[in-house]
Amino acid sequence: MWDWELLKNNSGKHQFHIISSYKNEDFQYTHSVSQGTNEDEFVLHNHALYELEYYLNGDVTYVVDGVSYHMEPGSLLMIAPTVPHKLFINSDTSFERHIIYVYYAGNQSSLAELANECMPILGDRRVGSVFYSPEAVSGIEGLMKQIDTCASAKDKRMQDLTPFFAQSVLASLGILAHTQKPTQYSIGEDRTMDTVKEYLSRNLSRDISLQEIANHFNLSKDYCNRLFHKNTGMSIMQYVKYNRILFARQLLSDGMNASEAAERAGFHDYSSFYRAYRAITGRTPSDDYQIAESEGTSGLSNMRF
Repeated sequence: MWDWELLKNNSGKHQFHIISSYKNEDFQYTHSVSQGTNEDEFVLHNHALYELEYYLNGDVTYVVDGVSYHMEPGSLLMIAPTVPHKLFINSDTSFERHIIYVYYAGNQSSLAELANECMPILGDRRVGSVFYSPEAVSGIEGLMKQIDTCASAKDKRMQDLTPFFAQSVLASLGILAHTQKPTQYSIGEDRTMDTVKEYLSRNLSRDISLQEIANHFNLSKDYCNRLFHKNTGMSIMQYVKYNRILFARQLLSDGMNASEAAERAGFHDYSSFYRAYRAITGRTPSDDYQIAESEGTSGLSNMRF
């Protein structure tokens, strides 16, 4: 879910251009140039993905778990699954970046294992996000260029090399995570709620109830829900519904029809899915499916929340 898809309705005049992209069952990559203004208001969001952002230029700030990261050329930010974050554009200067998303839920690939190793454990807690200055990750730029070259190649044999360079990027970051403290980092305030969010992401498509979740963590329903609301600003079931819609929207962008996307995302009643989708995105599932079908998977990148 690219952040330009998470603009609030009628917010700003965000524009972007995708230079190269690649996608398989384990991860997706894009090299993009975006331009907006400080009037662009993005949704605070999270997803079941590891998100890596390597900036080439621009003037933007990410806020992750209450920590602000000002992105500068050559800096790198990595965000763990389920961690809330939001993008702020500071000026009308265009910003260019490489983005790697590694799928989290159900992903048993070596790439997912490497992504996990990139998030160090400090004390007894795994961090929610890490930021490295350009000096700390100077060796990453060459690897990103290699990914870009392979992803934009017309030769399929070259394209098929893209995952290997993505692994090299994550392996390099994994070594860095074990040998050097990040320039900045964030750690969630509540370890129990971090674990609950991970559990929800892994069981997003399953028919789960608040009682089942509370029982799993040996908490009362009321206490569990109250603690979760304090941590995220929404109830547990609101959180589940919101992330199911984001997941369904990604499936629609991949060309899956609305009924199947609803089922895969955990909605067993299409009318409930339709109402929730429209309430959260401001559009209908068929609207998004038609855009994806007519313009390809990049078509959803023009949508606004």
